[in-house]
Amino acid sequence: MLIRQILPDLFLIRLDQPNLSGFSNFIGSWLYKGKSTLLVDCGPASTTDALVGAIKSLGVKKPDALLLTHIHLDHAGGAGDFVKKMGNMPVVCHEKGISHLAEPSRLWEGSVKTLRETALAYGPMTPLDAALLKDAQAFAEFGVEAIPTPGHAPHHVSYKVDDILFAGEAAGVCLNLPDDGFYLRPATPPRFFMETSLKSLEKILDTPHKILCYGHFGATLDGKKRAGAHKGQLLAWLETIKKARDQCAKDKKEPLPACLDRLLESDPFLAAFGKMPLAVRAREKFFLENSIRGFLEYLESRA
Repeated sequence: MLIRQILPDLFLIRLDQPNLSGFSNFIGSWLYKGKSTLLVDCGPASTTDALVGAIKSLGVKKPDALLLTHIHLDHAGGAGDFVKKMGNMPVVCHEKGISHLAEPSRLWEGSVKTLRETALAYGPMTPLDAALLKDAQAFAEFGVEAIPTPGHAPHHVSYKVDDILFAGEAAGVCLNLPDDGFYLRPATPPRFFMETSLKSLEKILDTPHKILCYGHFGATLDGKKRAGAHKGQLLAWLETIKKARDQCAKDKKEPLPACLDRLLESDPFLAAFGKMPLAVRAREKFFLENSIRGFLEYLESRA
């Protein structure tokens, strides 16, 4: 189903990418129908029509606000098109993201350079009217509490509404498995700063909530436990990647493949990787390698 009801007033809208193999059950948008109707992240431009249709099928003419955890294409790329189709509403993001959403050409060029064909499949961004863009930390409407959680991106914001915590990618990427287990990995592309990510995770752990909603993908009632597990995972990755990098330096080998092999062998939260369909495994391999690059660059900067 395109729409998954998580709570009586909380819906996860799947945004499966039509032009990308392996991108089902990976990108989503959260619709919360509380005292106000709020949409958290809107996905890329490629699935804006599907998102609008899903929201209208739930009896919503227009959300009261669009809350963006960060401005990467898979979370905010369709914001301009979405507002054009649904009507003006406050679009809330980190203050550093406002200028890029009003004039997205540099963001689009950088995304294409980094993501290549994936960015092209997501589709280009439509500019937003600057008057609609609101600084998250100054936004105090609809019971929204913005929590700056830099790490995955310097402009990352999590949001608490009632007893729901929308964490974006601040607590990693967590995919629920059919056997009630989960697959968990860091989302640490360059430039990555370990201390910053750990501080953001502490904010997640310190924020009272009953349900934790991920940007990728789904939700858990065990938010504190999973966020704690992710903190341990980051520390373990740092140690594993440092050892692999140092050994590769002695052997005069490229460190990235060795790092990936060691992590897949040692990290229990990656155990499901080998059982994934080939297309999903290819997607995850791309993002795992990009996260490893973040760690390698961080270690290089410390040296």
